Amino acid sequence: MNTLKTKISGNEICTGVRDGFALLDLARGWLQQGNTVVAMELLVSAINSREADHDQGLRARILKEIGRVEMMQSNWEKSDTFYLEAQRVFLSVEDYKGAAECSRNRANMFFQKGHFELASSLCEQALEWASIINNFELRATILNTLGAIKSATGDIKESNKIFKLCLADFQSAGTKIRQGYVLLNIGLTQTELKEYSEAISSLNEALAIALEEKDLTLVEICYQNISKCYLEQGETLLAKSVLETARKILPGLNSKALETELELIEGRINRLLGNYDRAEKVLEKSYTMAIEHKMTSLAADILYEQAQVAIEKGTYPMAVSKLEKAADQFRQLGAQKAYEEALETLQNIRNKAGIK
Repeated sequence: MNTLKTKISGNEICTGVRDGFALLDLARGWLQQGNTVVAMELLVSAINSREADHDQGLRARILKEIGRVEMMQSNWEKSDTFYLEAQRVFLSVEDYKGAAECSRNRANMFFQKGHFELASSLCEQALEWASIINNFELRATILNTLGAIKSATGDIKESNKIFKLCLADFQSAGTKIRQGYVLLNIGLTQTELKEYSEAISSLNEALAIALEEKDLTLVEICYQNISKCYLEQGETLLAKSVLETARKILPGLNSKALETELELIEGRINRLLGNYDRAEKVLEKSYTMAIEHKMTSLAADILYEQAQVAIEKGTYPMAVSKLEKAADQFRQLGAQKAYEEALETLQNIRNKAGIK
């Protein structure tokens, strides 16, 4: 009896296929499925094809895809080498779109590695090339990366300004769902700047797009952050209303992280309403979820919120215990601002309660 093959190699797929253009298209198809092994075999065949020898534009596109595969496999140095060579060839044939994409992809790679200054410089170069051809969508993707870099380095005002430029370009390109995610980023930066009313407005715009495009993940994140903004403004009942609406609209949360954070928000709402027993119960549930799913950052936030409940109840030894754990986790995560805030609160409580 014949059996189906469970593993297919690029050589088996491209049997009889010699055309470099066709091989590149096949490789991209396999990359969309996440199969980097088969894609690489096809790309190696493509780069060695007669068409790639005679068409520098094709050669550059193949090199760019090889760089992408290497990046997906976390082979950073190899990826950078291929992207640089692809970029050089693109420029030799005056393909500024290809060159800009290479520079943007390198920027994303160095951003992931924490090399923010280099990543920012690469974005600036990519923007220059994208502007030559007036490609709104490409320029928007570059600005999105640049905005994220500025946010990561703490330049929130500049990040907010860049995200607004990014939004304008996505609007010009007519890419609706990307507009939604950029509006989310704008709302998040406005939240960090304590511009809560503006943030709620941006997040509501993002939510409208998310509902229209049926993007459940974006819907969840928007509701979560709108509720947080109302909490920061002291609008506890509005925050509670948003949370209840979210749970009615969403048929089921597809992210344990978001589900856990919504539980954290509910715990905070109940604390502010004085419902301490309910707050403790909800926060304990969310902490268990955070530990179970290895969400260390959320676990630290929950510990800090549990400490706030204990402080308001006057159970200072419990508050000290929670704050010590929260501070330690913030320190391990490198969350300096949260770490310092936890230490300050811890010292105040120790002084107040006479606890060493």
